[in-house]
Amino acid sequence: MAKNVQDHFTPEVPGLVIVTHGRWGEELLKSAEMIAGEMEQVVAISLAAGEEPLEYQRRITRVLETLPEGSVVFADLLGGTPCNCSAALSKKYSIGIVSGVNLPMLLEALCLRQSLSGEELAAALVGAGREGIQNVLSVLSEVV
Repeated sequence: MAKNVQDHFTPEVPGLVIVTHGRWGEELLKSAEMIAGEMEQVVAISLAAGEEPLEYQRRITRVLETLPEGSVVFADLLGGTPCNCSAALSKKYSIGIVSGVNLPMLLEALCLRQSLSGEELAAALVGAGREGIQNVLSVLSEVV
């Protein structure tokens, strides 16, 4: 599982924060680690059912305080509480925010964060996320 962000801080590598309704972000992170191995400076922050948005935003703040500028937040849903709380924090923290997180996007972030950060990284990840969404049968029919 991803290491505690505070224990393994690397200032030149942007952190990745996954914010989601329920524990989906935690499971997405586990899936990414199954493919790519253990990840540093990657954390999932789950919004619990009934949790007040202000408390959730405080939890996101505590993580962002430990990460370098240019870190990226992945939200599950544009306009949802995790996304809105993160967007509100973008006024204080130099972060990129991408909605519609998916596994291809997260895996691409692991590679790209070595050379990109912040809004530049976020823009590249939107493309990676879109490329990961395919009609499988159409793709297979083109190959055959």
